[in-house]
Amino acid sequence: MNYSNSYGKLFVSFKQYLIQITKDAMLFIVCLAPLMCGVLFKFGIPAAEKFLILEPYYLLFDLLLAVLTPMMISYVSAMIILGDIDEGITKYMAVTPLGRSGYLISKLGFPLSVSFFITIIVMMIFSLTKPSLVQMIGISISTSLLGFIMSMIVISISANKVEGMAVMKLSGIVIIGIPLAFLTAENVQYLFFFLPSLWIAKFSLKHSLIYFVVCIAVSSVWILFFVKKFLKKIY
Repeated sequence: MNYSNSYGKLFVSFKQYLIQITKDAMLFIVCLAPLMCGVLFKFGIPAAEKFLILEPYYLLFDLLLAVLTPMMISYVSAMIILGDIDEGITKYMAVTPLGRSGYLISKLGFPLSVSFFITIIVMMIFSLTKPSLVQMIGISISTSLLGFIMSMIVISISANKVEGMAVMKLSGIVIIGIPLAFLTAENVQYLFFFLPSLWIAKFSLKHSLIYFVVCIAVSSVWILFFVKKFLKKIY
């Protein structure tokens, strides 16, 4: 197998993905949202501390900011994939050198891999709690998987871009585990064990590797389910 040729096709497809973003003003602005929110969180929340008691929740704000980057990139990827579905492009992926798996890697895997690094940079610059590099890496891996899940939910359920925008808003429910970890009793939290976001928050609060492992395991179940659902959809 010519691996360099295979990787070349993936990068060509990813390049087309980037070109599609630059041609759509809305998608381009969505990609900048984490930076804009980072500035707001970094300076706005400490300023609001004069009027509200927010310092105990600085980590909560950091996690919401960390999840925002893959969430926005997942939205962009979902919209591009749904556009390809509308145009019938995905139906022919199986007979192209790229293939369906290569298509998903270039349109979802690569963008969310990039979001991993962007999340670390955003946290380094805008974090209110200044977590360690190890914590930031763990959080970035977990939130990137969460972004992948959100993308798969949207493209698996939605028939077009209009439905995709509505489903994307509903898919945001998967991040509810983050505030639950801060605002509810621990015995109540475990009722939401199926939410990867709960384990992201618990990993950040407890600094225990076991929560990170559980997050990866739970995320994998979600991903496998929706990848299978999507592949059935485009066959």
